[in-house]
Order: sequence, then C-alpha cells, then structure tokens
Amino acid sequence: MSLVTRRKLLGGFATLPLVALVSSPPLLAACGSRPPETPLAHLYGHEWVHGAYKLYSTKYAAVQTSADDTSRDVYRVLAQKGIVALDALQSRDVPFYVRVDPSAHSFAIERKVPERLTFTADMTEADRKNTEASWKKARDSIHLDYEEVHRLDHALTRLLGELQRLRNAIEEGRVEQYRIVVQLAELKADPTRLPYELPYQVTPKDYEEILLLLLERLEDDRARLGVIESDVVAVGMTVRATDAGSATMAASIRKVLLAVLEDGSAKPREPIFPADHGERTKLLAAARALQGKLEASPEFLAWRKVETEKKLAALGAFLQALDTMTGLPTSQVYRTVLNLWRGDHDYLTYLKTIAGFVPHGGAVARTIFEAIEYTDKARQVGGTVLASLKAVSSGSLDAVAAEVKAQATAQAKGVVLNTSSRFALERADKQLSFFKDKAEVAKVNDLLAQSDLMKAIPGL
Repeated sequence: MSLVTRRKLLGGFATLPLVALVSSPPLLAACGSRPPETPLAHLYGHEWVHGAYKLYSTKYAAVQTSADDTSRDVYRVLAQKGIVALDALQSRDVPFYVRVDPSAHSFAIERKVPERLTFTADMTEADRKNTEASWKKARDSIHLDYEEVHRLDHALTRLLGELQRLRNAIEEGRVEQYRIVVQLAELKADPTRLPYELPYQVTPKDYEEILLLLLERLEDDRARLGVIESDVVAVGMTVRATDAGSATMAASIRKVLLAVLEDGSAKPREPIFPADHGERTKLLAAARALQGKLEASPEFLAWRKVETEKKLAALGAFLQALDTMTGLPTSQVYRTVLNLWRGDHDYLTYLKTIAGFVPHGGAVARTIFEAIEYTDKARQVGGTVLASLKAVSSGSLDAVAAEVKAQATAQAKGVVLNTSSRFALERADKQLSFFKDKAEVAKVNDLLAQSDLMKAIPGL
C-alpha cells in the first residue's frame, strides 16, 4: 500500500506523516484546488474502517522490530567480545575514553599509546621501572587492542544510530498525537469538517473513532519504544564507565545486559482494528482521557502556537524523512543522552540521570538504583584506597597493586571495587559499583554465559 495513500488517509491531521518509518523519498505536501481523493476507495463500511486503521498502525512496529534486532546484535558483541576487550584495555594502564564524537555521528574509543618511553628528572628508580613496565605492556598489545577497539567502535556506533532513530520516532509520535488532537477538536466543533469524502457506509463517528484509537495506540507505541531507548542509554553509559573517567569494572556491563534480558521487550500490538465492543470501548475511554490531558499540556499549547505561525511557510515544503534526524538537535532528551555519553562530569551524576529515564519496576531500573546505592558506599572506600596507593607507590608496580588491592578488599564491605590494575586503583574514588560482593559477580557471569547473548553471531 503506497505511502501517498496513507498520507491521504491522515490528510486531516498528519501533514507530516511518519515517512521515516520506512525507506522512502521525500514527498511534496499536498496542495492545489483539486478535491482530495478518498484513500482505500475500493473499500467501504467496516472493511474501510479496519483497513484504514491497519494502514496507519503498522509503522511503529517496524521501528521496534528493527531496534530490537540491532540492539540485540550489539549486546551480543559486548557480551562475547566487548567486556573482555574493555577489561584488557584497563589492564594496559593507558588512559582511554569512550565518547560520542562532536558531530554525533559515531561512538569511539580514544586511546593514545606513547610511541616513546619518557622519563622525567623527578622520577625515582621505582617510578622509572613502573613507567617502563606500563609502556612496554601497552606497546606489546597495541595491534591486538586496535582490532578490539575497532569492533567496539562499530558496535557502539550502531547503538548510537538506533538511539537516534528511536528518539525521533518517539518525538514524532507525540507530534502526530498533537495533530490528531487538533482534528478531533475540529470535528467536535463541526462534524462535517472532514479531510475527504468518506466511503459508503462510513460515518463521521466512525472516522472519529479511528482517530481516537490511533491516538491511544500511539501512546502505547511510544511507551514500548521508550523502554528500548532506556535500555540502550543504560548499556551505553555502563560501557562508558569503564574508561578513564571512572574505571568501573567491565563485568558491570554483564549485570546491565542481564537486566535487559530479564525485562524483555513487549511485542507490538497487532495492527488489527479492535472489533470486540468491550475492548474498543475501553480503548476509546483511554483515548478520550489522553486527549484531554494532551490538550491541557503546556507542550501542546506551545506546539500549536508554533504550528500556527509557520503554517503558511510550510505549504509546498518538502517533507523530511525521520531517518534524517530532523528535530534531534533541539530535543532535550537527546541532548541529555549525548551529554551522558560524552561529558566529563562525575559518572555517578550521569547514573542518577539515567535513573530518571528507565521505567521503574523493571530489572534495569533495579540494577541502576542498586548501582547508585553501592557507589555511594564505594565512595567512602575509594578515597582510602587512593590514599593507600600514594602511600606505597615506591615499590614495583605489581607489589604496589597487590598491597593496595589487599587493603581495598579489607576496606570494601557491601560493595565491589575494580582493583585489577593500577589504572583502576588510581580511579578508586571515581568508580561506579554495581555489585555487593564477589559472589554476585560470579553469579551474574554464570547467568549471562547461559543466555542467548552468548550464542554465536555471523561475522563476530
């Protein structure tokens, strides 16, 4: 069924249809003096009502299916290769950063391995030995690390692209709801004010019910996409937390991935008109309540004011596909996520921001709130570990790490800190803690190892 036909169907309220939910060239806004043609003109009565509902309600299902598949592939890469690679990068004692680039086109690991070994005049003999050992370790593994970094860059960039697509779909869904609300108000004021002549045996009341049912369905679609989006944000931030801004234990990613699997993803509703009278009555009541809520919202009033001002300018303009990221730079949610994925503030602050994103009551939300609680406890230990590291830094690298690791183990009660390398020990006061004890770390590792994410994927 053509996109033009779908656009005609929604001509009364969707002057900017969700063309990005399928791959399609931009369309010209309909204009001219010729009366609009009725879409699905070969149908009438209930068949037209059911067909019109189905025509509109399939698009978000395609976005969700694609997002589920893409994110699951990325999660597999992280589970099978990425966590081990990040753990290895930490062990090189060379600072690295996981960030979205300034253009927001890619996610990349920034890592600078010094080409030359450099000593300074104020170094002790132990400092020189430690510096030489760190430099040699980084140089010996540079080729292997390059391959792993490239794989991670590719996987995380796919996650960034999916985030952009999800956020666009969620926000455009809200705009479409606003357009439906506008037309419902116009129909209430004048029931004959229709975008085109309705088919035989289709009444204005039938058309109004379609609009209301689509309004409610859009809310359900947006909620489901929001769950996937929050999972992506949480996973991306946990990967970031392994870098030099925090040096959080890479195994923490396993706990978040396991929570994503536990929550699962609700399947899209079938694009079938609710024929059961009781079900339809319930959905219509929910839609009318939502309509009133949207009409009274400051966001809707602000949107309508802007739309009124630009209405004439928009006539004849090209409609942009959602895939082109139209509107993303001005999205407050999107800008917040980019800040999470490339900012330089304390990562615990970012973790608390994510707590406001994730739907409460699920495993991902529970994991994030536990991490905040454990990290608050860990901060009390981290300062002591860092002070201990400085106090015993005159020995060899291995000896220092062993002694401080022993002290950290004694200090940490009810939290797990990353003490596997000097890189991590030096950032003990910045780490996020996702585990209450070593037994939980082992349990999470075992559970993820038995999950579908550990099944082989092509090209890994």
